Amino acid sequence: MIIAALQKTTLIDYPGKIACMIFTQGCNYDCFYCHNRTLIKKRCVKPMDFLYVHRFLKDRSALLEGIVVSGGEPTIHTDLPDFLESMKALGYCVKLDTNGSNPAMLARLLDDRIVDYVALDVKAPWEKYAEICSPAADCRLVSESLRILTHSTVAWEARTTLCPTLTQEDLKAIGSYIPPSVVWRKNKYRMPLVYKKEDSVRIHQDSLM
Repeated sequence: MIIAALQKTTLIDYPGKIACMIFTQGCNYDCFYCHNRTLIKKRCVKPMDFLYVHRFLKDRSALLEGIVVSGGEPTIHTDLPDFLESMKALGYCVKLDTNGSNPAMLARLLDDRIVDYVALDVKAPWEKYAEICSPAADCRLVSESLRILTHSTVAWEARTTLCPTLTQEDLKAIGSYIPPSVVWRKNKYRMPLVYKKEDSVRIHQDSLM
């Protein structure tokens, strides 16, 4: 697994816990509004040493309660389960941030009980997924991840960024996919500093928030 960055402390990314954030390199989406664009490519200019990360987390185990694994998209890494097991062995609760594109990996992590909390991005109505997230984004996989989480016992939430081109009707459609009992976070759009030239018009449109 390629670790691109580590945020040593966060009080807002793991509900109710003092946590550390780990960012993996590489993403199978290319959302036009992505603010972590440097993490999309699978190659990292200077990946972090796993032993350093492990040593840091071992030393902080008395101060931190949780680990948030984000990206990029963590589930594209086949060794993600091994990494999360090593975090659990240190006594941490584990939160996974995912775009839902790998339901098979998600199911494995849940079955092996190595994640304690999942944040699933539901980025658009199904018919707009390719438009917003790139043609490689298959909404059927996200729908399957939603189904898996809905029938699991793990704590989870859904998240949607209120990016330009999303409408109120789009939000109603997204809301119909998410069980009423599940927290649905609608994140404020932040204009990215780096974006593709062809997306300039969309980037500068007004968003819902």
